[in-house]
Amino acid sequence: MNNKYITVSIKNIPQGHSGFSLIELLIASTLGLFIIGGVITSFIGTKDADRMRSAISEIDSNARFAMQILREKISHAGYPSTTNQMLDKPFYTPSDGEPTNIACGTGTIFDSSNLGAVQPTEDEHTQDQEAKGDILTVVYLADNPCVDGVTSCTGSTNINPKALVYTDCTGGGSSRDARAVACSVDNMPNPQDAKIYSTFYMSSVKHTLYCRGSRGGVQPLVDNIQNIQYLYGVNHDNGTTEYLRAEVVETSDLWGLVKSVRVGLLMRSSEKFLLKEDGPDEYRVLNNNISVTDLRRLYRVYSTTIFLPNMYKGELK
Repeated sequence: MNNKYITVSIKNIPQGHSGFSLIELLIASTLGLFIIGGVITSFIGTKDADRMRSAISEIDSNARFAMQILREKISHAGYPSTTNQMLDKPFYTPSDGEPTNIACGTGTIFDSSNLGAVQPTEDEHTQDQEAKGDILTVVYLADNPCVDGVTSCTGSTNINPKALVYTDCTGGGSSRDARAVACSVDNMPNPQDAKIYSTFYMSSVKHTLYCRGSRGGVQPLVDNIQNIQYLYGVNHDNGTTEYLRAEVVETSDLWGLVKSVRVGLLMRSSEKFLLKEDGPDEYRVLNNNISVTDLRRLYRVYSTTIFLPNMYKGELK
């Protein structure tokens, strides 16, 4: 072919098919920006909502777990064991002095280090200590986890089916070994010396709920607890129940009349900057106002009442 170029004539193309004008392109671009902006806004809103739902779910889950552990161990307060050795006081308090390291049935002292670190039940909260909650220590007696005459019951045939309680809040003593047997009520020289202590307290630095057991040391339980509060239900002769702080119960020597415990938790989100604006700087937990400083966190208050069946001494039917 001799022609180097091919010329295409567009003069006969209909006017309606000649492309977009500048105005049409501008309009289309503007509409596109609005659509993209709407999509981005929707995405951001959905992401924020997902973060909030995730935070609420995490807080609820931590609160349920904390309440479950507290309910299980606090309800053991004053447990008299299967031998019905009644305890007059279901909680360890400052007036009791330091627990004594008493030799178990074998003559060996097993709890010397853990027992000396047990903390008494006290009101620790003051208005300027936002992350320092109350301390509670329950006391109960240890059943023998093995059948009579057996010093270690790892096999199912040697397990005492009547034994209900023989561990502390860390699970210490659950191995059913010679130690647990020797320190139970039917092996101690004085059955009322077979006491187990379970202390619940929180770290003001890590915002973690800990338990300290006389048989198992220290163990962290739940994170992101801002504060924990307790009130003690004292039953009066007229049938009414008055919920009091530990200091009042201790001063009036009313521990033997405590039939229930109210627990209040102030939980917080693990994410520090969850909220877009500052939230409240104070929350009501039971009968205390708890101040907070991380105002962009999400906080939620939980409470429950735990009855002490072992302190009714036959009154409940």
